[in-house]
Amino acid sequence: MNKIAKYSAIVGIASSLLISGPANAHAAGGSQASTAVKEQQTTQQEGNLGEQNTMSVSWYQNSAEAKALYLQGYNTAKDNLDKQLKHYHGKGKGKKQPAIVLDIDETVLDNSPYQAYASLNNTTFPKGWHEWVMAAKAKPVYGAKDFLNYANKKGVAIYYVSDRDKDTELEATSKNLKAQGLPQNDKSHILLKGKNDKNKESRRDYVKKNHNLLMLFGDNLLDFEDPKAQTAQSRTDLVNEKKEEFGRKYIIFPNPMYGSWESTLYNNDYSKSSQEKDQLRKASLTTFDPATGEVKQAQQ
Repeated sequence: MNKIAKYSAIVGIASSLLISGPANAHAAGGSQASTAVKEQQTTQQEGNLGEQNTMSVSWYQNSAEAKALYLQGYNTAKDNLDKQLKHYHGKGKGKKQPAIVLDIDETVLDNSPYQAYASLNNTTFPKGWHEWVMAAKAKPVYGAKDFLNYANKKGVAIYYVSDRDKDTELEATSKNLKAQGLPQNDKSHILLKGKNDKNKESRRDYVKKNHNLLMLFGDNLLDFEDPKAQTAQSRTDLVNEKKEEFGRKYIIFPNPMYGSWESTLYNNDYSKSSQEKDQLRKASLTTFDPATGEVKQAQQ
């Protein structure tokens, strides 16, 4: 006999012995228990996509290693910048001003409090994202502020290229950057995603038109250039093709919480149900079987 059946039997016996008031109270308790079971079953059917991100968010917020990786990236960029500026001025490459292009989210600003909200409430983007952007409370990631102020003093043009919404989130983004003391925070240096923007390429080209673009910064391959196809293999091919650029022209940062890599798990179809996404996430894993000693792909 399962727990619910046992509970119902107890309620029935109690009802025959007690007056109607307590019996009704027990009936209400049974109803609440039934509702709780249904809610749990619904959650299991939908999948715990938000909750699955808890350890990723905790690592990002609490690990010293995450902070060290950001410092490593920005320290490397500072060394690169000094070398390139010396070369740039020494060769006299025309009148184009040197420039750098940076993604904003998880490259300059830390949005992990939003990711924590999503995790604790078992929800996913975009729920709550716009409200977070409008609050303008994101802090800089480790090393970003010092590096950007250094680049600014060296006369480097800084452009923030992000897929935040240009029409509704530009003002709040500028406010956030300014509040955190990040340089060149005026709207002309914040290139957000417009209605006709499919990717960041046109915005990078805009910077290149009048500047000598020295470095790009991001937490996503799409912050540097687009792979030939939105597949895991094509993304890996791009990394291999550009392997000499990482740590030189391309400075990439850690982000286990989200990214375009996730869409490849779903065949770029975010309309799939939460249950389907949950299954595809698990099927993407390479797993070890202690019983056989084999390493193999997980099954859906």
